Amino acid sequence: MSHIFYSELCLIGGDVSRNVDRLVEAGADGVELMIDGAGWNGVYDRPADYARALAGKGVEYSVHVPVWDANLTSENPRIREATAASYRFSIEFAATIGARHVVLHPGCVSDPRFSRHAAMKRAREAVEALVAFNEAYGRSLLVENIGSRDSCIFTESQFAAFLDGFPPEVGYVVDVGHANVCGWRLESLLPALGARLRAMHLHDNDGGSDAHAPLGRGTVDWPAVMAAAARGGADPALVLEYDIGTDLRRLAEGKAFLSGITSTQGGEDDEDN
Repeated sequence: MSHIFYSELCLIGGDVSRNVDRLVEAGADGVELMIDGAGWNGVYDRPADYARALAGKGVEYSVHVPVWDANLTSENPRIREATAASYRFSIEFAATIGARHVVLHPGCVSDPRFSRHAAMKRAREAVEALVAFNEAYGRSLLVENIGSRDSCIFTESQFAAFLDGFPPEVGYVVDVGHANVCGWRLESLLPALGARLRAMHLHDNDGGSDAHAPLGRGTVDWPAVMAAAARGGADPALVLEYDIGTDLRRLAEGKAFLSGITSTQGGEDDEDN
């Protein structure tokens, strides 16, 4: 099984260095830093201080771009510009700390009456610009499926085709909880992404609200999801992305839950051979 990353989302607002220590103590093999919340307020002025605080902890990092109030496909061009600037900074910071990948949100429609076609066009242009910017930093950039049925700019097939024509260092992170809310068929989507599937955000919900609940506390069929991911031949990083305030013991339980699924499936594969 891939190393299990814990997202910093559950501790958002706390001191970043202490957040990482707590996640490692809870069993994280890696930590996905979410550059958002009060704990990150000083990073734009003092990135070197943050990098020093994160160094030497013996854990692998990935970086998630800012989420709240950020929209790469906003109807407002000033918001699009500010969002892109924050994403460029995230790439720079990821390079400074040697993060394995950077998660990019392609944007959403804030009102279902806005044009998804226009939003997808803006998203592609924005990601193309970020890929060009990243040439100096060499990070793996991963595009995530975000939003609900009303706000997601992609259908399932449009998401799978979005990276057509992009260089190989650009991949996908599939957020299983978001896909569940949108009614996507992960059993067919995940294998179709092939080697572009570089990471998965794992959390559960009831199919209606994006609860970021612990695994097993919603309607996601986790054995089917993990089997589908394996069929594509990729080895994605697995990121437990639980909601703000979630008890950290739930993360360790989620890690054990995943280990149980993958060990069972590995045994079934051995029997088939």
